[in-house]
Amino acid sequence: MTSKVGLIVEGGGMRGAYTAGVLEAFLDHDIQFPYAVGVSAGANTICSYLSGQKLRNKRLYTKWITDKRFMNWRNMFTEGAYFGMNFLFNELPTQFDPFDMESFRKNATVFKVGITNCLTGKSEYREPKLASSLEEADRILQASSSLPFIAKMVVFDGVPYLDGGISDAIPIRQAEKDGFIYNVLILTRNTDYRKAPSKSLARASKYYFKRYPNLTDALSKRHQVYNDTLKYLNQLEQEGKVFIIRPHLPLEVDRYEKDQTKLTKLYNQGYQETLEQLPKLLEWIAQIS
Repeated sequence: MTSKVGLIVEGGGMRGAYTAGVLEAFLDHDIQFPYAVGVSAGANTICSYLSGQKLRNKRLYTKWITDKRFMNWRNMFTEGAYFGMNFLFNELPTQFDPFDMESFRKNATVFKVGITNCLTGKSEYREPKLASSLEEADRILQASSSLPFIAKMVVFDGVPYLDGGISDAIPIRQAEKDGFIYNVLILTRNTDYRKAPSKSLARASKYYFKRYPNLTDALSKRHQVYNDTLKYLNQLEQEGKVFIIRPHLPLEVDRYEKDQTKLTKLYNQGYQETLEQLPKLLEWIAQIS
């Protein structure tokens, strides 16, 4: 893989099953990148790809989803989050489906994860591979995946953080800032999708996060930032600077999907659609090189 091309991965909760299929196809065809940046579920899915653990992402989205500790409203009473954070970021990677931290660290790819600073409302980027332990790396990933209202803030050095998708759902600007003007993007929405404003979200955030005015501002502008980013990506695509892999049709799976059959189908869709685009992708990379 050319040293000029970065990888950018969007979040989207359980829509990440599509991303898991895409990255599995990359693993099967030994497609690697010198740089990767992701947020929320996208960042988590990158991890098993970088550790080279084939089919681990598939298991996470199609097997472990059936475990009630993965996603359940009862988790709100036991740990203050709809997604079982202790299960996902402690028990699962250490006991039930071990994550290969050694291989992850040995991978030469520079990997950054976007998180949202609740005090500033701005995105920040941290590198799990530079963490001192698996626990610290998992806290970075947990912060990036902590959705507002249904997860607790994750605190680093006295500063609270939430989901990276709040402030920068598709971190193309960060990749460019880090020197990568050519990038492959994995998105979890089809071409025609645009995010609509939510008055209820804006009202709820002003009440729930009244101590964090910059965070509420970021939440109220999230749809605008997202749609502006899509517009910018369209421009970059016309200029030949990005190669975008995304679902061909609107998804039947939402952020909180629990249907194992639907998630398996979405994983297979991501894998198959990537295979179909592989010749064009490799040709695009060759032209850059």
